[in-house]
Amino acid sequence: MKILVTGGAGFIGSHLVERLLSAGHEVVVFDNFSSGKIVNKKAKNIPGDIRDDEIKDAVSGCEVVFHLAGVAESRATDENLVYTTNYLGAKKVFEAAQENGAKVIFTSSAAVYGEIKEPKEIDECKPISQYGKSKLRAERVCPEGSFVARLFNVYGSRGHSVINKFSRIIPNNKTITVFGHGTQTRDYIHVSDVVAALLLGMELEGTYNVGTGKEKSVLEVADTIHAISGVGTNVRFAPLAEGDVQRSKANIDKIRSLKWEPQVPFYEGIELLLK
Repeated sequence: MKILVTGGAGFIGSHLVERLLSAGHEVVVFDNFSSGKIVNKKAKNIPGDIRDDEIKDAVSGCEVVFHLAGVAESRATDENLVYTTNYLGAKKVFEAAQENGAKVIFTSSAAVYGEIKEPKEIDECKPISQYGKSKLRAERVCPEGSFVARLFNVYGSRGHSVINKFSRIIPNNKTITVFGHGTQTRDYIHVSDVVAALLLGMELEGTYNVGTGKEKSVLEVADTIHAISGVGTNVRFAPLAEGDVQRSKANIDKIRSLKWEPQVPFYEGIELLLK
């Protein structure tokens, strides 16, 4: 099967591309390489911007489109860039997919929920960040029959989450920066489990939370890395960023009904990073 992965040179995208190639699919990667640098030579790599018409040529002949390209939450400071990329760019990808009769799998975000503490997919979304608003707008223009994955905090090799950052800093005895009091929580899910969830979208449709159903505070992350590495660290506290939610934990009952279950425990996932 011929498959397009937008953002296929990025963190999650590169892992997805590896999995698709190993399953024998023909993979096309469309990426502007602004943040992603992973070029898989077994895939056809097309440089480009999802906001431009060249996305239409990239989609041509593809039966499935995994749409992962966009401005990441950690870089979402330019509101116009967030809007034009995460919404207008996504809209252009979806329109191109529809014109080609391709199935869409879209990576949305838990940020669409805002401050809801353990959201279900049926809950009203009240995003408090421009990033969350852009993802929700994109969801609303997804083609009928799409698979929408609302990802919680993804970590793993090549990632950019706080787990990844602390795993690089703490073993080197350097100071980590904790925003707020460090008591804010996130639902951290390993990238391999996310890829497994996305692959379900090739046969299924609907909107699904993709997390572990468990929450860990920022300080718990630091303590776990300290315990595994055996290296202490100094902590510098900084003001919490505007639009940063205090608690985030997925309700994953719906995706569990598809016989999907996270396979990588929190402690084991961090061990893998520290090897």
